[in-house]
Amino acid sequence: MISNSDSSYSKVESSPYAPVVINVENVHLDAGLNNIKFILDTSPFSSDSRPLTTIFQVNYVPLLQNPPLNLAILVAKDSKEIIDAPEEKENSGENKLESVKAKLRCAGYLWQAFTAEQMSRNGFGRRVFRLDEEWTEDTISNQNPGLRQTAKIHIIRSSYTLKQILDPDIAQQNPNGVDDKKKDLYSIFMDSLKEYGAPFDKQCYVAGLILDSHYDTSPNMGFIRGHAALGGGWDNIRLGIFGSHLTHAWPRYLEEVVSCFQDNTITDENRLSNDAGESGTWWRCCNIGIGAFLHEVGHCLTAPHSPSGIMSRGFNNLNRTFTVKEPNNSFPTTPSEEEGAHWYRSNVIRFRYHPCFRLPFEPPEKIDLKNIGADFWILNKFLLIKCSAGISLIEIYVRNNIIGYLDYSDEYNQTEIRLKVDEIIKKYGGKYNIIKMNFVAKNQTETFLENLQKFSEESKIILPIYGKVFKSNYLGKIDESLTEFKILFKKFIDTKPITLKRMIIKYDVVINSITFYWSDNTNLRIGIDDDEGIKKEFLFEEGEKIVKIKVNSGWYIDGFEIKTNLGRRSKWFGGHGGSKHTLEAPDNEYEMIGLYGTGNYFVNTLGIIYKKIS
Repeated sequence: MISNSDSSYSKVESSPYAPVVINVENVHLDAGLNNIKFILDTSPFSSDSRPLTTIFQVNYVPLLQNPPLNLAILVAKDSKEIIDAPEEKENSGENKLESVKAKLRCAGYLWQAFTAEQMSRNGFGRRVFRLDEEWTEDTISNQNPGLRQTAKIHIIRSSYTLKQILDPDIAQQNPNGVDDKKKDLYSIFMDSLKEYGAPFDKQCYVAGLILDSHYDTSPNMGFIRGHAALGGGWDNIRLGIFGSHLTHAWPRYLEEVVSCFQDNTITDENRLSNDAGESGTWWRCCNIGIGAFLHEVGHCLTAPHSPSGIMSRGFNNLNRTFTVKEPNNSFPTTPSEEEGAHWYRSNVIRFRYHPCFRLPFEPPEKIDLKNIGADFWILNKFLLIKCSAGISLIEIYVRNNIIGYLDYSDEYNQTEIRLKVDEIIKKYGGKYNIIKMNFVAKNQTETFLENLQKFSEESKIILPIYGKVFKSNYLGKIDESLTEFKILFKKFIDTKPITLKRMIIKYDVVINSITFYWSDNTNLRIGIDDDEGIKKEFLFEEGEKIVKIKVNSGWYIDGFEIKTNLGRRSKWFGGHGGSKHTLEAPDNEYEMIGLYGTGNYFVNTLGIIYKKIS
């Protein structure tokens, strides 16, 4: 037996094979000191009068300073407030909203326990996201009901109707595809969260269950309506969503965890979904329902798809973390046999620096480092990456799949990294595979180098008078249909120097246009020149040139500030959207000599041209 108090006990299941070396317990902790009592009630080692008892103490401190993961259920305006369920669970009321709330609460704590264990195994301590909690009727145990601090379930009563949510044209598994002209389920959930208000009106993280999902067995259907497995976010909301079609197989409380993960009942496909052809029994429904939902929560917490683990399809083995045996396998399951039931190491590194996972002794993110992204340059045979917020991880992709990563989580504050380009290409790409790299900073910003080989080759150019020069990474999003411009601060006509004298910048929330004027009265405009927005001028003094540009960029160049070799700074031109970057020469052996980029209706991209100081 096991207990976290002196008065209530819960049965735990152990393997029939001796000696037992693997033991898995799920215990709901209260804030403060918890005395977890293990009682061996097997004769001859123990008896009712003299039980063999061990007490294990755990001190639990809720990290209320960290942002929580919110658990939410989307309910249609005219919902029947039931989920798909087998007949026996329908008769017992296990398909009703109150039961679904208990199941989601239990799943949330299982996600938390699983992730804490994974963080510990990876050497980062038992750090984990916290759930948004409240003082309410608790359902996490069926033996000790009552009021306590437990996970809050937000019931999001949407303005969208059943007809809209169950529209087959927006069902993710519709074999005919999704109608892009209609509002998708992810947008519907987002809209509903915004209508709900606090806490979803500020930066938040949400695991969202769609209550009204329904497996439609009628002719020409045969798929789940009102379901989408998606995660990510925009604006202030990070959101992972999943349908309720497998929730019938989830545990409502901890005492059901083992039985649900070992229930070999065949799924009745006349009324229930066999999702992905991998949910043919209830324990597999439990795996995929809880595990694939956790996959979408992973996206909500910035994790991309990975070669193995939860962010692959490793959730099919989720049960192996919580039980010591599996249906159809008479042998105990050890941690080495958990297979897909893990977070891939690169995902764990992301979580290590995520604000939801911060430990009390770790300082909060500095305001001046918020949203600062990485910048990179080619220095002959090397790729130089810099980020003042610190680099935690470099992910390496081929054909949009992660095939490797470089781990900098052990470094105190790795702000600068040099990599040999040829070694990266040889190890990860070879001759024919395009290598994509993602530089992940400790502040959660991500900066992509879309094609290492192309960048390495095309960053080196030859210019008259200057000879061999380099191009930095560009900021903004490239549009291949646009022609690239090059601006030199000093250009030459018949060896006569022509210098940049002034710039006219037009902007509103993004940079609409930049017009450059030289000393020979020539000019070049990038972007569109209309009557919209604000117009500002920056004049250069004799011998003055740009040495640094602070830039905010996303899809476009949102805004920037200029610093010159005379120490002057311009005002801020434009908006503050996107991530923050710095365009400058990579080190004091190089100097900036110009700019390059693209423009159409706005200034789309911007980078610098630099050369080695002779």
